[in-house]
Parts: sequence; structure tokens; C-alpha cells
Amino acid sequence: MRTRTLLALVAVVLALGSVVTYGVVFADSGGDLTEQWASDTAREMTGNHHAPAVAEIDGETWVYAPVSGAGGTDECGLVALSGADGATQWTYPIPPENCTTHAVADPAVADFDADDTPEVLAATTENVVAAAHPTTGESELRHELSSYGYTKPIVADFAPGEGTEIIVADVRGELFVVHENGTNAWSRELGTTWANPRLADFDGDDTDELVVGSAPAEGGAVTVLEPDGTTLWERTPETAVGWLGVGEVDGEPRVVAATTRGEVVAYEADGTRAWSRELGDKAAVHAVGDGDADGDDEVYAVAKDGQLRAIDAATGDVEWTTRLTNDDVNMMPPPELGDVDGDGDPELVAPGNDGTVSVVAPDSGDVLATYERDVPVYKYPVLADLDGDGDDEALVMYGDGRVVALDYSA
Repeated sequence: MRTRTLLALVAVVLALGSVVTYGVVFADSGGDLTEQWASDTAREMTGNHHAPAVAEIDGETWVYAPVSGAGGTDECGLVALSGADGATQWTYPIPPENCTTHAVADPAVADFDADDTPEVLAATTENVVAAAHPTTGESELRHELSSYGYTKPIVADFAPGEGTEIIVADVRGELFVVHENGTNAWSRELGTTWANPRLADFDGDDTDELVVGSAPAEGGAVTVLEPDGTTLWERTPETAVGWLGVGEVDGEPRVVAATTRGEVVAYEADGTRAWSRELGDKAAVHAVGDGDADGDDEVYAVAKDGQLRAIDAATGDVEWTTRLTNDDVNMMPPPELGDVDGDGDPELVAPGNDGTVSVVAPDSGDVLATYERDVPVYKYPVLADLDGDGDDEALVMYGDGRVVALDYSA
């Protein structure tokens, strides 16, 4: 990893009282990572750990932040922000009696009711999955769950019959597939679910199946479900699945699961275990893709040890390892892969639980630039072109509830 040079120290006065935090911008020899804006959603608690969502509505970019706060307060809600400057536009509030660390899970933006306008959907501690109008926040759907939701809903034409469905798992492990009219298509009990489910065609029938990583009563489970709710296959890692990624090898899906005890395990499309790697406590994966343009997908994995690895998705061989932090962190969130400099090739945007966000070269592991706040990060960033300049900005949810938009220039 390249030595970083301190460029600027920016004091940011938070909205709450006179508390002051610091945004520190570093540059390695590979470019600059600069703060475009920071939202006005700061909270005193530092446990916010869900990723925002981004959408373009009528030519304007909107960012939807799942903000949690102190229990029994009115600090919790789904907050709509301007993509231009991060200013709050509206808030879908969570009642004080439901305000807690997990108040709003990762939101999704999709047109679930076929009215040609997307909705913002999220599971909440009200034990519902809720949908709101994207520019007004007006409620459009509330569907009861068995517990609070932790994962991002999927909206897709998945279950048999016409129309789209909302697919959402709550933390107790009940998976709901809900028709656009709000009725249940089917549900399944799978065990505690922390990893966002994914869709892919596992059996080659030109129809997507759903893969879910969960934590049943003992051990973990990776389950692939058909559109009618039946099981295509299920495999059981020794410990709970905390993170899930899906890539491609030889034209077929490759599922990669990370467990809480540190195993990263890959399964072929038919459920055959392809490989596994022990990375240490709290391994995490998210992005899977061909970051080095060699024709093969890589898995980008982290663990509590502060190191980022590129792992060949086909073989499990480690291609490179780089250290992102020397701090004794509680965990490390996985990176996201996308084009943040507009040159047509992807970069890795790798957050750290120590408050850093680094741009990393996917072919070498070199750290190109780093930004830092003295606030932890728990979730991967969301990448989107906020300003229409042809490259993606990184939206990072910090533990204090602020969303920070970062721009990288090589």
C-alpha cells in the first residue's frame, strides 16, 4: 500500500449541539478523493450501518438515507436527500417507540405497482416493508412482516403470475414474496437473515431463482429458491452467513458467502462447493466482478484484520492482498466496484471501520487515494453519477447517520 500524504483537514460542525468531527482528505500518488457534500442527518449514536439508495427522478438525482438514532426519540427515519448538495427534502418518520439501531434497513427504488413512477421501499422496525412516493414521501404501501427487516427488498417479476413482486426477508428469517396489490404470493422460514438476497438463473431455464444466505438455529445456510417457493438446492456452512455476493464463472452464477467466523465459500450453479478460504473473524464480501479485465471475475473480500483481498472466483486463489487499516477495528465493510474516474475501467471503493474510504486499483491492490472522518463505517458504499459528469461518486453512510458524497479524480 502506498504511503498517504495529508492534504487537508476539514472541520465539520454537526447539527447536534457543538459536537465537532473532522473530515481528513488524503492523497496517494494515484489521485484525489474529495468530499462533495455531507448530509445534515447527524445523530449522537454511531451505529448506523445500512446503505443508502440513489435514483434519478424527473431529471434530478435523489439519495435515500436509512437513518437510525437513540431509542425513544424521533431521530429515526428514511430521509430523502438532494443528490446535488445532500440537503434533506423529506423524511418518512419511524415512531419513537420503534426508533432503534435497525430502524430502517437498506432501501430500494423500483416501480413495484407499474404506475410508471418508482417508489422507495424499505423494511423497518415497525415490522413492515413500506413504500413511499420518491419525491413527496407519501406512503403507498405497508405490508406486515413477522419482525423488523434487516435486508434490502428486491422488486422483480419473480413469482408465477402477472405483475411484479416485492421480495423481503425479516431478521427472524421469514422470507415474504408480496404481489403488487399487497397480498402474499408465498413465504418461507429460513432463519435469521443479514445478507441481502440476490436473483440469478442457477438452473439455466431463463428464469431467475433467489439465493438467500441465513443463520438457522445452528450453523449457516445458502438456499436457492424457485419462483414458486420450492428449494432448488441448499448448502450449510458451519457458521452463520453474514454477507453474500453473486458473480459469474464460465457463463454460470457463482455464489460467494462469508460467514461470521471467517470462512468465504463459493458454490457453483448446481450447489457444488467450488472452494473455501479462511480469512479470519468477521469475513465480508459484496462486490464480485472482473476488476482487472482478465476475463475472470474476482471476489473482493475483507475481514476484521483490516486487509482486502482479490480472490479468483473460479479457483479461490488469492491474487493480491492490501492492508486498509492498522487499527484494531471491530469489523471491516466490503468494497464496491465501479468506474469512479470516468475512464471506462472500474475501481474499488473500500470503506474502513476506522472511518477511512479508499480508492483501490483492482488489478494490483494499490491504494490510490483515501478520505477519512473520525466516525466508523459499517457498510459498503453506493456508487452513482450524481452530477452527470460521466463518472460515479461514492455515497458512504457513516455511523453517525451522515451520508457523505465523495468524488475521485485520477
